Amino acid sequence: MFDNPIYCGLAVFFTLLFLLNIGSFIKIFPVMTASVWRWKSNLELEDSLQLSRSRNTVAAVLLVPLCMVVYSYDLYRPDFLDQFSPVVRFAAVTGVMFLYLLLRTFLNWQLEMHNYGSKAFVAANRSFLNYCIILFFLLFLTGAIVNTFTGDKELTRTVLLYVTGMTYVLYILRRGQIFASACNPFSTFLYLCGLELLPTLALVISARLL
Repeated sequence: MFDNPIYCGLAVFFTLLFLLNIGSFIKIFPVMTASVWRWKSNLELEDSLQLSRSRNTVAAVLLVPLCMVVYSYDLYRPDFLDQFSPVVRFAAVTGVMFLYLLLRTFLNWQLEMHNYGSKAFVAANRSFLNYCIILFFLLFLTGAIVNTFTGDKELTRTVLLYVTGMTYVLYILRRGQIFASACNPFSTFLYLCGLELLPTLALVISARLL
């Protein structure tokens, strides 16, 4: 796949695009990393229109590169994709990731409409973008290091799946804390089940059964 001109072209294009937006990344980096350790930092980020816009821009720029990392290390690869060419497989993986994001966006929009754009709910929903950015760099750097020193693609894939899982669990905990600041524990549990477990379970099942 790395020899494919389309894939290489995308890699070069999004690298340049990220470099053009490096100022936005540097601007949000301190608050974004703080959100990993302090759930209130997610609210602080959303309170700043400039920071939230910069975060949204960086997340949009890194969306396709994140899909490229997922594809490159086979983090999502249902069996039925084996019959297709690398370009088609990459397009399919990217399409599934976009559908996953659309489902999440729709569910989050329903929640925000129901709760009239409550500050806590908006911050909880958009905190996913913070963790997507962080996850991209964790996967990119970890994958490069493990693959360089071991040359074992299956080991690299396993390590990256663990990294993804641990990052997701941490994200769930922080999102739960944000919800808990605005509603009772039972409602928090229901929100997490409906907004997180439902779309993510659908993604995992599709990888296993298709």
